[in-house]
Amino acid sequence: MRSLLLLKPVFASICVVAILAIVASGQGRTPANRAKLPTFDSAKTNRIFFPDVFARLDGERPANPNVKIVQAPAGGAVGDAGATGGESYAWSKIISGVSIEDEIKAIKLATDKNITTPQDFAGRGYKEIRRDFSVLAMLFAIINEYDADVRWKRDAAAARDIFSRTASNAKAGNNNVYNESKKRKDELQDILNGAALAEKAESEDNNWETIADRSPLMQRLEAAQEKKLAKWTSSADAFSEEIEGILREAEIVAAIAEVLTREGMEDGDDETYAGFANLMKRSALDVVAAVKSNNAEQARKATGEIAKACSDCHDNYR
Repeated sequence: MRSLLLLKPVFASICVVAILAIVASGQGRTPANRAKLPTFDSAKTNRIFFPDVFARLDGERPANPNVKIVQAPAGGAVGDAGATGGESYAWSKIISGVSIEDEIKAIKLATDKNITTPQDFAGRGYKEIRRDFSVLAMLFAIINEYDADVRWKRDAAAARDIFSRTASNAKAGNNNVYNESKKRKDELQDILNGAALAEKAESEDNNWETIADRSPLMQRLEAAQEKKLAKWTSSADAFSEEIEGILREAEIVAAIAEVLTREGMEDGDDETYAGFANLMKRSALDVVAAVKSNNAEQARKATGEIAKACSDCHDNYR
């Protein structure tokens, strides 16, 4: 044990000497020669290299052979399996997919109240059904032409046809119309549940002359303007409380105004009539803009312009 203690100072001395020898040898070594970083004349290199190579690219990139390209169906909506549709139109600038969906769901709730018994249907129910099914036919026709992803596009043309047909028949409240309307109500529930319609469309393209009559659409227009928008935009408090409803009703007004000018619609080719309809559409879209900017005063003024367009049109065509 004593011998080990004597060896420790000796070992420490050897380590110190070794370290000093290494440091001394390093101080005498000549530094390695390294190549200097190259320098370039920008005037010369700019003739060879582009400052931004991507700015010089033009045209489409070449296809990657390792990537499988899936083509969407013509007129179909992305995300809607098997979706088809007629000629596309910029409906997304007029009415949102959310407003379309909410309106269709609201009509479903209304049909549950209006299609109850043959007696009630014959008394008033068929009148409500004619209006609501006309609006449904219009909405499914819009979905059929919609320029963005939207629900129910796969069956939109077929749904357009069946609701249009029943709306046309609902000018009376007899048992045949009642039974037909009950079937439509069940099919509407199937559509909301995601089931496919058994019936096929007569044509993928919309023929607006046969889709909806003007009178029931005007009834929906009147309800939107007089019973809802005028009341909901009358004050800042009402505007804040009903802001979501205002947005939907304004978009419904804009959509109906657009449909009223389509080829085949009654007076749709009359320039004066189309002028009133276009003014109504612009004013309704002003209401939409007011909702998005939370501007109650703008919404009130734009709603007044909708009312004026309606009044002037009625005065001119009475």
